Amino acid sequence: MSARHALRPPRTLIVTDTPALRRLPVLPPEYRVRSVEGWGELAAAMDQATPASAVIADPYLGRRTAQGPAPELERLILRRPSVPVVAAMPLRDELAGDVATLLEWKVSDVLNLNVQRSPHAVRECLRGVRARPLKREVEPLLTGFASENARSVVRAACEVAVEGGAAPELAAIFQVDPRTVTAWCRREGLPPPRRLLAWTRVLLAAMMLKEEGRSVVNVARGAGYATDHALRRAMRDLVRGDPASMGRADLFAQAVTRFHDEVLALRDRVRERRRDTRTGRSHPPYG
Repeated sequence: MSARHALRPPRTLIVTDTPALRRLPVLPPEYRVRSVEGWGELAAAMDQATPASAVIADPYLGRRTAQGPAPELERLILRRPSVPVVAAMPLRDELAGDVATLLEWKVSDVLNLNVQRSPHAVRECLRGVRARPLKREVEPLLTGFASENARSVVRAACEVAVEGGAAPELAAIFQVDPRTVTAWCRREGLPPPRRLLAWTRVLLAAMMLKEEGRSVVNVARGAGYATDHALRRAMRDLVRGDPASMGRADLFAQAVTRFHDEVLALRDRVRERRRDTRTGRSHPPYG
């Protein structure tokens, strides 16, 4: 997908207004900060949030620490798994079990309020969780045959897809020329950058479509498509399916299968090219 067909999804930082989080003096200015006071407000805010946004939540909101993390947080993560959630708490030895629980609930990270209160520390934490829910869905598809270099490119593509970027933004992550990323993709058996970004954006949209209460228009906006028609067209082109004609869980499963099959086929072609190098046989790019 070219940049003219993509939109930048809104980036909001949703923060629970609790005494623990008031210890954060300044939040990163690149986010539009929205303060919420309870689980109901947080749920409503997350329902409108895009995957480019993030949540910093006090996991004990409305509870004493001795009671453990609030189960409402797990329910919200299950409802909107595409939105990264950071649990913010002062880490102590006696809370190690709570941290394990939060990680089981798939929080994207835990912010230690004892030491990570500076704007730089919070920014680094948020940078680290960018697109983490999508990465969790995509990375297992590469297990067993992709190199760490290939995984790095795919992880970066997930970040660019979530942010509504294009091939130049992908190259900017690595601080190289876009042609260098194209060469990496060819060497590692990945689709060319534009197609790889089209795939990661489709997988993001398919993941969002599984979430309760998401409309196609809402998903298109959150995944960086200019219109819902652009999203449907991308689904038909890559997945051979459409949210109007397939169940959403089936659509996601088909997207995962087709992406995995394409990457695996490209990887096989890389191996074939390497075998034939000594014979002088030529291959067209990505052919």
